[in-house]
Amino acid sequence: MGMGGLKKMALLDAQRRPPAWLRRLRETKKFFEPCSLHAGTLGRSTRSAGSCNYFCTSCDDGGALCSGCLADHAGHEIIQIRRSSSHCLVKVADLRRLLNVSYVQTYMINGEPGVFLDKRALSGKAKKPAANKCTECNRGLNDADCLFCSLGCKANGIEDLLDFNITFAVDPRGNSSGEESESESESETETETETESSDDDDTFLLPTKSRKLGTSPGSPRQVTARGRRSR
Repeated sequence: MGMGGLKKMALLDAQRRPPAWLRRLRETKKFFEPCSLHAGTLGRSTRSAGSCNYFCTSCDDGGALCSGCLADHAGHEIIQIRRSSSHCLVKVADLRRLLNVSYVQTYMINGEPGVFLDKRALSGKAKKPAANKCTECNRGLNDADCLFCSLGCKANGIEDLLDFNITFAVDPRGNSSGEESESESESETETETETESSDDDDTFLLPTKSRKLGTSPGSPRQVTARGRRSR
């Protein structure tokens, strides 16, 4: 392989790796805790008022944000963090044009596919033998063409696997996975249940029946000057 080929391979390898904000997102520990700035100033319309369940992908020093913090991030790309059984996840729709989630097992949350940020401890049904397992943590996967249980395991897998089909890079032409998937639940698969009672917990259902679900065309969430998300 010539020098040009090596440079091209190095460029492709760099492009497929996780963006810097994904590491910051995974390392953020204060999601769903009260905001130190706004916990007592947003009223009591919901129990989640003042709870930090947003993240700014545009800021280098960004951490967990509450709805009151969003006014300071006008025009930035914001994603909302969900949780189920104390584990954080993000809806695939919130990652449009930001991150390629192909080969990651998706789950239905409030009728929409979502992905977990990191691996979860194996317990109960997750310990049973499965035909398809996460290549990083061995959690059983529902979809035969998925390789990872979470974004974190995919990030680790990119380090371990020299496979240029596995990438976080988003195709600017649209669907980063090269195909659309069907987000339909499968009754025979494992059901996860909520263990916490909170307005921040979303209804978490079943793994989606899909092949490598990726991002699709659409505008990323942004924040207007008043702190509301635009679509």
